[in-house]
Amino acid sequence: MIRRIITSLAGALLIVYGVIAALSPLPAGALLIVLGMVMIALANPAARPLIRTMRRKWPWFDRLATALGRRGPAGVRSLVEATKPDDTILDREDRDEGDGHSHP
Repeated sequence: MIRRIITSLAGALLIVYGVIAALSPLPAGALLIVLGMVMIALANPAARPLIRTMRRKWPWFDRLATALGRRGPAGVRSLVEATKPDDTILDREDRDEGDGHSHP
């Protein structure tokens, strides 16, 4: 319980620092924001839908999360895979077409 709180607070601090860094000429701000979101999502599974929405809405955020997932440890990789924004209605319809049932 305490570990989850500390991880969430550290993630929130990274996000705040990332927003501040994003206003500066250094390109590290976006990476810190993504890292903070990953830390929060690893500690709190309830934050995963928010990350999925952010990845769907902002392509730059999705690219950073994908790059982080490729290079990160197994836990980060599974989180990036779980929050992948490819779960659109069209994707589900495509998968359902192969089951032999017609869907309206």
